[in-house]
Amino acid sequence: MDKKLMAAKEALNFVSPGNVIGLGTGTTANEFIKLLSKSDLCKSVMGVATSINTENLATNLGIKIVDIDSVDKIDVTIDGADEIDPSGNLLKGGGGALTREKKVALSSRDYVIIVSDEKMVQKIPDHMGIPIEILPFGKKKTIESIENLKFICRLRENFITDNGNFIVDCIPSNEIDMSVANREIKSLNGVVETGLFLNFKKTIIISDGEEVKILKN
Repeated sequence: MDKKLMAAKEALNFVSPGNVIGLGTGTTANEFIKLLSKSDLCKSVMGVATSINTENLATNLGIKIVDIDSVDKIDVTIDGADEIDPSGNLLKGGGGALTREKKVALSSRDYVIIVSDEKMVQKIPDHMGIPIEILPFGKKKTIESIENLKFICRLRENFITDNGNFIVDCIPSNEIDMSVANREIKSLNGVVETGLFLNFKKTIIISDGEEVKILKN
């Protein structure tokens, strides 16, 4: 079975009738949304979308979407990740939805990450830079401020987030303490959010195409 589909199928076991579900963004999250729409759960649940693309997909498939401010709590969020290190830290934002994804994750009782096994890395960032959402106003100065923290940054070309902002992908020029780096980057004027998802209590579903492994941390 396809790795993404296998992980998504396992995630259905974490959803109960009547749940408010945070719906992630990306190809693996899309597989979950498709499966959810075909399940008996579809008519009784409501979704909080982490992106316009996710909202459109879910709505077209018959899943009711509600605004995050209209619910007291999200029961469970099902989302993907771009990289996961051995400590369970996540790197997200390859699709540019990191700010909404983090907002939804922070509002969730349970957080379930579904990935294929190649997303597991020894350290973050591995094969991509850290996505950072920044305001368009004064973008050059914001990027310079991030680079002063010993990062090499590249503005993601021809890309605007759902919030009307820009994404810069930043690679550290030396070893970093992720918690310190995350705190320092977020303190900069013009920075909206980072793709570092640290210290989240979560369940991680990993598929290699043959079986799934479930990790909790």
